[in-house]
Amino acid sequence: MTHVLGIHGVRNYKAADTTPDIGGKRLRTEWLEALGNRVPRLDLEVAYYADLLRSERQSDELDDAEVVLVEQWARAWGVDPSGVQGRATGWVRWICGQVAQRSGQRPAVVEKTVRLLFPEVARYFAAGRVGVRERVRTALLRHRPEIVVAHSLGSVVAYEVLHELASRVDVKLLLTLGSPLALPHAVFHRLDPAPRDGAGEKPPGVRRWVNVADVGDFVAVPKGELARVFTGVVQLPEISIAPAWPHSVLDYLRHRSVIETLTAGCGAAPDPS
Repeated sequence: MTHVLGIHGVRNYKAADTTPDIGGKRLRTEWLEALGNRVPRLDLEVAYYADLLRSERQSDELDDAEVVLVEQWARAWGVDPSGVQGRATGWVRWICGQVAQRSGQRPAVVEKTVRLLFPEVARYFAAGRVGVRERVRTALLRHRPEIVVAHSLGSVVAYEVLHELASRVDVKLLLTLGSPLALPHAVFHRLDPAPRDGAGEKPPGVRRWVNVADVGDFVAVPKGELARVFTGVVQLPEISIAPAWPHSVLDYLRHRSVIETLTAGCGAAPDPS
């Protein structure tokens, strides 16, 4: 069996997740269903931290920290966020409309991505880092995975914890999906360990790092930048997982390129189905 640890991204909290163990088992079931039986000899666990970053806030208006992240994300798309006044819904909608024009996606899809991602990213860097990293650290040391699959914000957590545990883990493959690690200022310049001379490094305890991004994934920006600003990354060609919502981990896990990467990491022949 090949031990695989999944590290989820944003908005994975469910009310039924009364304990981290229950939440992790639910995500494990969802991930295994997406993979089907196409990756043989797989022992999967998913590290769960969604409860630590969820918000009780009723309004979907962004706070000041979240607004800053949206501004930094917009600039990565070549959009000047000062192009419209205010910081309310209309401001976010205008920025998302500008990004939609540049990417060929529907503005509603872009706006959904922004409202899902940035509140949890802001909470992670503001106050959630210690607790989230502790959960993932514990899962890594308990499960001792040969493969780590990290989606979205989970790739940020994985990067930081794998660096922290450099001398204590031996990971054959780190597979990042829809990763925002290269996003300037909002993520890249806030990493721990911090980039040196404008570059991040593959964690020393990781033998191979493969990154996959959907061509329309608004989180994985700037396009093609991750393999340039991080050493030791194999960047697979951009794929299309689901045009209507190009950031779902389950759609990533269903894609042939992800299945083939995992199968190779498990040391097995790919399933032809």
